[in-house]
Amino acid sequence: MDIDSQQLTIYFDDCIGSLSNVTSILSNHAINILAMTARGDNKNGFAHIVVDKTALACNILKNHGYHVDIEDVICLKVCNVAGALNKSLKMLAQHDIDIEYIYAFAADAGTGTAVIKCNECNQAKIVLTAHCKELMLQ
Repeated sequence: MDIDSQQLTIYFDDCIGSLSNVTSILSNHAINILAMTARGDNKNGFAHIVVDKTALACNILKNHGYHVDIEDVICLKVCNVAGALNKSLKMLAQHDIDIEYIYAFAADAGTGTAVIKCNECNQAKIVLTAHCKELMLQ
């Protein structure tokens, strides 16, 4: 279970091609996107992106005029079976850890990954690490 990570939050004008511009910059610098979610409201947009070179990506995007924040998140790998993510989320709730948002995906039949932003990422990492074997059981 890999639970220690950071994500970039990139802010941009919400217009056609804005997200493509961000991903082009990252691609041109050989920065791999591991997970992403984005949204806009026809005026402002933002993307949460987990990449393989966080500090480099942040600097490059800032040099291109983007406002970028780096935030601690949890990248939680779980078995890709019904209820596996629920076990992790219940564990966090039992320890009074508030989830601000989550985005998740299953890359293959064996595992899924959830990117979790919570109020106490350090405490959440401790809780999830302590219960790692229990959470990974099918």
